[in-house]
Amino acid sequence: MKNVLVRGPLLSSAGYGVHARQVFNYLDQRGDCRLNAQVTPWGICTFYMNGEYERGLISKIINVSHPSDFEPDISFQIQLPNEWDPAAAKVNIGVTAGVETDKCSKEWVECVNKMDLVIVPSRHTKQTFERSGNVKTPIHVVPEYIIPEIIDKKLEPMKLDVKTSFNFLMFGLITGQNTESDRKNTFYGIKWFCETFKDDPDVGIVIKTSLGRMTTTDRNHTISLLKRVIDEVRDGEYPRFYLSHGLMTNDEISAFYRSPDLNALASFTRGEGYGLPLLEAAASGLPVMATKWSGHMDFLGNINFSGFEYDLVNVHETRIDGEIFIEGSKWAQPKEADVKKRLRKMKESYKVPVTWAQSGAKTLTKNLNNESVYVIYDNVLGDILT
Repeated sequence: MKNVLVRGPLLSSAGYGVHARQVFNYLDQRGDCRLNAQVTPWGICTFYMNGEYERGLISKIINVSHPSDFEPDISFQIQLPNEWDPAAAKVNIGVTAGVETDKCSKEWVECVNKMDLVIVPSRHTKQTFERSGNVKTPIHVVPEYIIPEIIDKKLEPMKLDVKTSFNFLMFGLITGQNTESDRKNTFYGIKWFCETFKDDPDVGIVIKTSLGRMTTTDRNHTISLLKRVIDEVRDGEYPRFYLSHGLMTNDEISAFYRSPDLNALASFTRGEGYGLPLLEAAASGLPVMATKWSGHMDFLGNINFSGFEYDLVNVHETRIDGEIFIEGSKWAQPKEADVKKRLRKMKESYKVPVTWAQSGAKTLTKNLNNESVYVIYDNVLGDILT
């Protein structure tokens, strides 16, 4: 039995936390690994501390996270490349979504080359590393899987307190404080919704977001920021906006995506390493609209969806940090005219995307459930773990 160290934001509510728990879950279900968890933070994102969450997985992680004289044979480090420790174990595996742009720093390529193996969730991430320098370490694509609760559908679809009959969902953290630096493109998304549906009292926009914490203070700051943006770009009282803020269990997330009060998820993202919320929404049968570039195209490219045309543009100078975002890197900016045309078409010709979504959900749940992804892990890691 191998001693395996899993290091990463295993208790975080962030996307990297979800990915870290998926790696831990895979190793745990194998039954041939003695696990030790080294929990790291992810920015200011909230930690899960309820042991029953995610079917008891949080409790398992906490129970093996105490300091010990554990000497790992293998490490899985679900972090940014510059956070990896190539000396943590005898064999060291880096797991990362990399960057959401078209290239990364040469320093990150050097970090890749110091590991024994690297796992990424999308072809986009792998290609980003490969075009950014001389990659010598094997990089394998292992997608993130659909959380089982999305497929199981234990709870009834969630009823939302909305007054509008056709509602779009926007999902994700606000990742910047101005229109040009926000990777999720929330601010432009709000502007485009307001201009497209300015005279339509039937349209609502449900924004599931936060500034990183799931606290009352964060909620108040989020409301203040969104209200300021909406007041700047909305001429009149339509469309209506609703905020969903705070933690949900996985079963509640499943019920939320299946709400009869939600008609489509719209993502104006400039770039994703993977885009798990897009996968979960599509697997729930919710019509998806998204920018046609970066990591989420690995799975959306296999189904019918409404894709926004885009231009590759330089990442704004205020976002350049020399590590995650480097000078000269590009990301996608959806084309405004195409976005507005597709938003209108989604509402006016809704039967077609509903049919697409129902078919797409079947394809995704068949190919990207946890058991299917475990097989991919086995194929990549079989010789290392046995």
